[in-house]
Amino acid sequence: MSKLNQYKKSEISQKKEAAEPHEIIHELLSQLNKNLSDAIKNIDKGKIDDAKEKARKAESIAYALQNCLNMRDGGEIAENLNYLYRHIRFAAKNLLEKEKTELLTSAHFVSNEILEGWKGINSSVA
Repeated sequence: MSKLNQYKKSEISQKKEAAEPHEIIHELLSQLNKNLSDAIKNIDKGKIDDAKEKARKAESIAYALQNCLNMRDGGEIAENLNYLYRHIRFAAKNLLEKEKTELLTSAHFVSNEILEGWKGINSSVA
C-alpha cells in the first residue's frame, strides 16, 4: 500500500477531514508528546528499536508543525516555536543516528509545555 493510501486510511487523516484547524494542531501536538513519552519508556525498558520508531514519528510530526508556522506574520511566537521544534527534531535525530538519549527528556518537556499552552489557546478559541 502506498504511503498516500496509508495516510488516507489513517486516524489523523480521518480526523483532519472533519476537524477545525485548531483541532488538527491539537491532535498533532498530542501525538508528538505521546511519541516522545513512548520513546523514553522504550529506552527505559531497553527497547532501543521501538524507541527509535517512536522518535522517528515524533521527528516527522515536529517537522510538519514547524512547516506550518507563519514565519512572516507570526512574530516572536513563531520564532520561538521554530526553535522549540528544532530542539525536538535534534533530540530525535540524536537517538536515531547516534543512539544518544539525553535530550529526549527535555524534548518531551518542551512538547508537553507546547501542548499545555495550546490547550489554553484551544479552549479560548472554541
